[in-house]
Amino acid sequence: MKKTLIASGCSFTDENFLSAVHPEMSCDWPKWPELLAKKLDMNYINLGQNGAGNEYIYSTLLEQILKTKDKSTIGLVMAAWSQCQRKDYQIGNRWWKQKRIDPDGDVFSFMKKDLRYMVSLQLICERFKIPLKQFQMISLFDGFISGLSKTDADKYANRHNKNFKTRYDYRSVGTTSKEDRLTCDKILIEFESYINQKDFIGWPLSQRIGGFHIEEKVLRYWNKPFPNYKSELLVSKIDVHPNGKGHEKIAEFLYDRLG
Repeated sequence: MKKTLIASGCSFTDENFLSAVHPEMSCDWPKWPELLAKKLDMNYINLGQNGAGNEYIYSTLLEQILKTKDKSTIGLVMAAWSQCQRKDYQIGNRWWKQKRIDPDGDVFSFMKKDLRYMVSLQLICERFKIPLKQFQMISLFDGFISGLSKTDADKYANRHNKNFKTRYDYRSVGTTSKEDRLTCDKILIEFESYINQKDFIGWPLSQRIGGFHIEEKVLRYWNKPFPNYKSELLVSKIDVHPNGKGHEKIAEFLYDRLG
């Protein structure tokens, strides 16, 4: 009997992804969990959801693990972590909604919360002897500190509004944004002893201290200044989500690092 790959993530994982700026476009190409499962000869469950934060990703993976009676049927759990500032709300037993920015807290508290999710998921999979691979799909905190871009839907809706600001203002917790980035890197280093780096692709997540996230490694030119996207792997120039070819590249990149 085939085993099952279980994946969760944000819009870069969502099987039902629709482009907010190209609503007429069909985006029904296979997403990376399906492509990777095929390479591994596994069935798959894709829990990804557009706009999801890391509480959603952690919670949906945990719920799926717990409700699987025979844990030996789980071939691989994959957590494609998102941005730290997102806020998830569970409504009832099934439905979730998200906020782009959690109105309470700061980048340091957001990061520590998400790192606790990562350690917790690792311990749960170890407890049930379930193979796990974690990775940061998009930047955990750099995008937020840089002045987070507003949603594609918001930018498209306001494309004729000359006064519309395409980015949120970031308020430094420390003296400067640069100082905040250095503090975030230190927090990653503090958690290093709790992370099984063999099962965490791209750890320690920040390029400044030797890590990476999948978007910058696969969908961008590594050593070119921003914006450095590989346009042939994107939905369009104004929608930088992966297209079908982009998902193929992500699946190939992950497959090569499964060991």
